[in-house]
Amino acid sequence: MNQSLPEAVDGETVRGAAAPPAFIFFVGALIAIGPLSLDAYLPAMPAMAETFGVPIVALNNTISVYLVGYGISQFFGGAFFDQIGRKRIGLIGLAVFTLASVLIAFAQTIEQVQWLRFLQALGGGFSTVICMAIVRDVYPIAQLGRRMAMMTLIMLASPVIAPALGAALLNLGWQSIFLFKACYSSVLLLIYWSRVPETRPGEWHNLSVATTLRQCAAVVTRKVDGRRLPLRFACSMACAAGVFMTFLTNSSFAYIEYFGVSSSAFPLYFSVSIVGLIATNVYSMNRLTTENAPKYFRYGLIAQALAVLGLFIVVATGPNSIWGVVIPVAILVASFGLTGPAGSSQYMAHFDKLAGSASSFYTTLMFSFGAGLGGISGYFFDGTLRPMVLTMLVASLAAASMGATIRRHDRVS
Repeated sequence: MNQSLPEAVDGETVRGAAAPPAFIFFVGALIAIGPLSLDAYLPAMPAMAETFGVPIVALNNTISVYLVGYGISQFFGGAFFDQIGRKRIGLIGLAVFTLASVLIAFAQTIEQVQWLRFLQALGGGFSTVICMAIVRDVYPIAQLGRRMAMMTLIMLASPVIAPALGAALLNLGWQSIFLFKACYSSVLLLIYWSRVPETRPGEWHNLSVATTLRQCAAVVTRKVDGRRLPLRFACSMACAAGVFMTFLTNSSFAYIEYFGVSSSAFPLYFSVSIVGLIATNVYSMNRLTTENAPKYFRYGLIAQALAVLGLFIVVATGPNSIWGVVIPVAILVASFGLTGPAGSSQYMAHFDKLAGSASSFYTTLMFSFGAGLGGISGYFFDGTLRPMVLTMLVASLAAASMGATIRRHDRVS
């Protein structure tokens, strides 16, 4: 990582071959903070509920709280690093995330955990909001789809490893999971500070909330051929991602509480979905182009909607086997391996200088939807899987409906 990235020339970053080979791996490790924060403690949620003397739905709420904080930090973080530079925001975020992770390990009440999870989310959001933008800074449009698929593939190792790691660390107490997160972010903080240069410089005096709001408005109102095509991509992807986030919020209840799976076996069932997602991302990485991206985007949305419908039928008729839930969940998660890279590459290609604001708007939308949908399923919690599945079904149908408005020739050349 000691090679230099391209220097800025007349306000623009030179893209392409000068990027060091390890750069994309660092970005993948950085963005993995998000799933690591959400997935590593899933097997520990029943134990944490027992420690604090609360029902498991209270621990489910710590995921929704994290998603809210993550969305807020994504909104402001992206616009801020367009103004003051990517690296400053990333370093601040990693420092906050590390501090909050340590404090959670010493929390005495569930209320403290929830507030500290919010703080941890702010740091995690500032750390990861830069990822899509710095990839956009360095690589040309023609490479964006493959690079983002590669970045996503690296990131996806985290949801496979994180629950198993959390289950193993649980033997040392659930607190060890959060201390591990602190160590992970500390290492990234050191690498970023010492080895990775700035990809788009900025100055502190450029920081402005008013400018942030104007930049967001510019992203939302951006039109292509007289249509708000980028907004359609963003909203559709946010709904599609919200489907999985709803399951993520309820996964510990669904597998451990409802089906009686042990904490040590939980990662095996959970990882089935992630393996499918990795497979579709590998496919996207090898096959995705600017020409076929809209097609892959639509196919992914349709596959997700059909999988959620199948899950709804299983739950409505009474699931007798955990595999009746695991299999459709695996399909709906895997479908995002088509939808995510295709939609992100098309969406981000419409922005250059506003890449940070565009990235933050999309991720804010995605995590806000995820938090809202998770909160809805928690509000109607009745000890069954029905509230979770109904929420997922509505979100998947909304995503597919919006995706259907994107025509086959709607692509970036």
